[in-house]
Amino acid sequence: MNNKNIKPFYIYTDKRCLYIKNINEQTEKLANNIFSYSANIDDNENIHICGLDSHGKLTHFFNTDGHWRKKVIIKVFNSIKNIKDMRLYIINDFLNVFIVEKYPISDNLYKVSHFNFNPSNYKISRYTINNIYKGNEYIYKLNIDEMSNIIFEYNISNTISRNTTENKIVFDSISRLWSNPNTLNNESSFDIKSDIFKYCSSIKYKL
Repeated sequence: MNNKNIKPFYIYTDKRCLYIKNINEQTEKLANNIFSYSANIDDNENIHICGLDSHGKLTHFFNTDGHWRKKVIIKVFNSIKNIKDMRLYIINDFLNVFIVEKYPISDNLYKVSHFNFNPSNYKISRYTINNIYKGNEYIYKLNIDEMSNIIFEYNISNTISRNTTENKIVFDSISRLWSNPNTLNNESSFDIKSDIFKYCSSIKYKL
C-alpha cells in the first residue's frame, strides 16, 4: 500500500465518543456510544472506520468530499460484554471486520465473527469460527495469498483429550465463502505474503 500522500490522523474514543483528529489538530466527533472500533485505508487512500456501539450495531464511517458520514449496517450482537477485539482489513474494495468474543465459561476459549461487505451496497455476509483456543501468543493469525484469499489459522481445543490442534480455513475472495484449504482450486493459493495486515503507519490509536 502506497500511503505517502496520506496525512497523519489520530482516531480515538473518549467516554465512548468516537473522534478523529487531523494533522492540523482539528478534531471532529464522529459518533456517540461507540464500544469498539478499527480503521484502515483502501487502495484509493480513503479512510474507513468500523465501529461497534453498545447496542451491538455495526457502523461504517467514511469520508465523502471532506465530510464524514456514517452508515449503520446491522445489529450483529445482542450483548457486547464479552467482546475483546476488533480488526478491519480491506481487500479488493471489500471490508472485512473480525470481532473476537470470549466464551463466558472459559478463560481460554473464544469465537471470532467475520463480516464481509462492500460499501457500494452493504450486502453483508457473516461467518463465525467457534471454539478457538488461545495459546500463549495469539487467538488467531491472518495472512493473504496471491489471489487475495484470507487464510485464518487458529487452535482447537479437544475437551475430552485436553489437547490442542492447529486448524486452517480460507476465505475465497471471489465466492466470498469460507472453506478448507484443499477445496480451493488454486495451486498457488498458499504463497503467503507475510505481514500483509500491518496497519498503515499514519493511523494512531488511543485505547
